[in-house]
Amino acid sequence: MHARLPIRCPVPGVVAAAAALLLACSPIQDNNGNIPIAESMEQIAPGKQTREQVKETLGSPSAVSAFEANPVWYYIGKRTRTVAFLKPEVLEHQVVEIRFGADGRVSEVNTIDATGFAKPDPVDRVTPTEGNEFTILEQLIGNIGRFTPTTDR
Repeated sequence: MHARLPIRCPVPGVVAAAAALLLACSPIQDNNGNIPIAESMEQIAPGKQTREQVKETLGSPSAVSAFEANPVWYYIGKRTRTVAFLKPEVLEHQVVEIRFGADGRVSEVNTIDATGFAKPDPVDRVTPTEGNEFTILEQLIGNIGRFTPTTDR
């Protein structure tokens, strides 16, 4: 007589593999830059806060204008979600512009939602350069005979 071997059910292994695949595809959220919290933004009002008070409330700006008499502070941030290997989806892209008056106090606060902004298309023109274009063969054998032998002294 033949002895019967117990049949093992692969269900736990299949369930573990399926769970691992699902976890690998879970979305990952990234925060880049500085998106000020709404409660912090409510504290910033024209004519009230100085540069130092704004810096204490919102932190250092992402960028500062360089060519204006009264610098403009920009807080730029983006929140994205990426699933597996797919292209990241932009959830929020915000620019907060804070202008200061001559007295050093906030004069204007603008919030720009840049989520739907399109990326600019790169220009496909080519800048001409001086010189010759060499083929691969010319490049490979072009240096033969150009080197002077070294003399051992």
